[in-house]
Amino acid sequence: MNPESRTARPPGPSARGRLKRAGVVASLALAMASGVVGPATPADLGGASGRAQAAPDSPNGPGGPDRCRPRRLDDRVTAGEPSDGVRGCRGPRGPRGETGPAGPQGPTGPSGPRGETGPTGPCVGIDAAQESEDFEIRLALTGGRTYAGIRDQWTGEKQTFLWTDLSARPDYPAGGAAGLPCDVAVNAHNRSTTVRRIKFDVITTTGQVWEAACVAFTTTHPATLNCADRTGRPKPWILVARQPTPGTVNGGV
Repeated sequence: MNPESRTARPPGPSARGRLKRAGVVASLALAMASGVVGPATPADLGGASGRAQAAPDSPNGPGGPDRCRPRRLDDRVTAGEPSDGVRGCRGPRGPRGETGPAGPQGPTGPSGPRGETGPTGPCVGIDAAQESEDFEIRLALTGGRTYAGIRDQWTGEKQTFLWTDLSARPDYPAGGAAGLPCDVAVNAHNRSTTVRRIKFDVITTTGQVWEAACVAFTTTHPATLNCADRTGRPKPWILVARQPTPGTVNGGV
């Protein structure tokens, strides 16, 4: 038989094993020379899958510092995890959520009782009269005190008021049943005589009317007020005869 026409026989089992081991060694040697894989381990040579696992890229990019190492999972793979058995890197922390609404506020308590009415403040008032070309009269109430004033009309640019404190006179209403002065009025009568009588009145916080009398002297200048009697003692305040009362007609009490 011609040797060239002989049918090639496949190698036996021993030959095939030798060839397979030689191919594996050659492949490992080539991979180590190229730097693709590290030294082979018994798991790499005898593993059932024959598949090499590649490490995922670092969070800092391929080849960067590997600060995120993948973790191998066990056989109990849960839904949503990688199917190849390797857990991925933890992502960055998300933004903080908004603050929730404040809880319900406590109900407002009931209003307290109304306080007592405070004392009435001091009254003020003023009145004026001029019944003569010689002088003017004023009556002023301020700070709980009553002042009578006179101004001479013959003194030219030196026309100034001269004041007399009528609160210092006896029986001036200063509280209690009489009340406190709250308004004033002045009455001056124009007479031809040199002695001019003037009356000053106040009404108090209790509704009482009190009166004081003075005399204006105009014989000398400037004109002055004299509120004393003939003996030189200050004339007292008097409660006028009959006081105003509700419903009266030409009467009073």
